[in-house]
Amino acid sequence: MTNTMLSRIERTRRRCDVDDLVAIAAALGVSPLALLQPVT
Repeated sequence: MTNTMLSRIERTRRRCDVDDLVAIAAALGVSPLALLQPVT
């Protein structure tokens, strides 16, 4: 994933697809499900 793609997702200019979610989770070293959990 490029920096431009990530920036567009952060600014809601681009939809975050499942493959994007998996790539972000892998970069952060967490499960994709962890990114979908509400903040507690």
